[in-house]
Amino acid sequence: MDIGFIDLDILLTRIRHPQSKVYFLDAVKSYKAGALRGALTTAWVALVYDLIAKYRELSAMGDAAATAFLQSWDNATASRDISKLLQLERSILEDATANTQVINHIARTHLDRLHEDRHLCAHPAFSAEVDLFEPSHELVRLHLVNAVELVLSQEPLQGKAIFDLYDVDVQSPGFPTDHQRILDYVEQRYLARVRAQNVRNFGTVLAKSLLKGVPVQWEALHHKIIVSLVAIRDRAGHAWPDVSMAIVKLIDHLEPHNRHRAIGFIAAFPDLWERLQEPTRTSLQTTIENVPPAEIIDYRVLTGVTFLQFRPALLELIAGLTEKQLVDAIAFQPLADLWPMAIEYYQTSGSFRGSEANFNALITPFAGRLSQQQLDQLLDAIIGNGQNWDAAETDTLLLGMLRNTTPADLPTTGARNNFYQHILHQRRTDKYSDVITFLQSDGWPLPPQEPDEDN
Repeated sequence: MDIGFIDLDILLTRIRHPQSKVYFLDAVKSYKAGALRGALTTAWVALVYDLIAKYRELSAMGDAAATAFLQSWDNATASRDISKLLQLERSILEDATANTQVINHIARTHLDRLHEDRHLCAHPAFSAEVDLFEPSHELVRLHLVNAVELVLSQEPLQGKAIFDLYDVDVQSPGFPTDHQRILDYVEQRYLARVRAQNVRNFGTVLAKSLLKGVPVQWEALHHKIIVSLVAIRDRAGHAWPDVSMAIVKLIDHLEPHNRHRAIGFIAAFPDLWERLQEPTRTSLQTTIENVPPAEIIDYRVLTGVTFLQFRPALLELIAGLTEKQLVDAIAFQPLADLWPMAIEYYQTSGSFRGSEANFNALITPFAGRLSQQQLDQLLDAIIGNGQNWDAAETDTLLLGMLRNTTPADLPTTGARNNFYQHILHQRRTDKYSDVITFLQSDGWPLPPQEPDEDN
């Protein structure tokens, strides 16, 4: 009679939890011995035990719903409150569907049938018939297969709890800031063990945050949120088509006051541009062309400068920024296109304290981002203005920039030679000794001192 059916012994090998397998083995033995009511009853016990085990795993990952159910379960167990335990057992499928989302609604339908048939087997009074309920071999086998396929073989994937966990996590100091580390972190913590539907919902929530500013507590976390969404695109490709479709609809129906958000958003996800409605594309481009530089207070709009269709208009906006706007824009995100204005303002610093303030506000945010050519410009800006090279903190600030630079991007030999000759002539070798030592770390030899032009 077993020909064409799933082998129950093979089914056993797919059960994740060892103790769940022990309980389920009793159900298989009962089935093979012809004790079909016993098989159904034991299968239900294995199912409940496995759900509790899954709840313990989810609770360890911070799932509040799982923790709350377990607290009630463990308290009832400790106090031997049998009626409470029975009530929790009866409600566990509902809780696993609505709260922890360990099982989906389709699985719930199948498992409810197992629960009902288990009652008919364990409680004869539930049947209005005189004879005991006699389940067929086929019915019992179906329930056994469903128990394993739908629950016992499945990992405890997070459901709605992902949103609460992420909300707390992304605001904590433990959330990474580096692009690559955010990708890895989000994949491992939020994508690897989350139900597919919740991954899609998670992506939509992130997009709404970037496009509409909700929830408000994420407003200052633009970089972390946008890279988290990139992680869904790059690390959860199965969910991205649905997420991107939802994003396109969001942008097409975006309120006018939020269009500046979409401009920066499109630069991060340029593939969405061609999927937008033509009126939407027109409104976004016109928004950039018509906004006066003086009215820019949300600097995320400037991040759209990397997108070809937005670039000419945004470069004009950048050129019209005041010094304060430039400082604020760099603080939000040190875009490469802000560097020319930043180095120009620094180069013309008018006092020692002003030089140090300009370095901190305009130069330091670019640490780890500057190319060799840009570092050459920085050295030239320092020696080209006495307020810069003689400011008390310049040597320390410069050393910090150099230490955040990859060896390949350190200044050219020509720029180093010019810098060294200048501090020699100005008798500032002691002040810049740590800088010179660091610049020698890749084999750069100190050039001989050139004659002073004044002599």
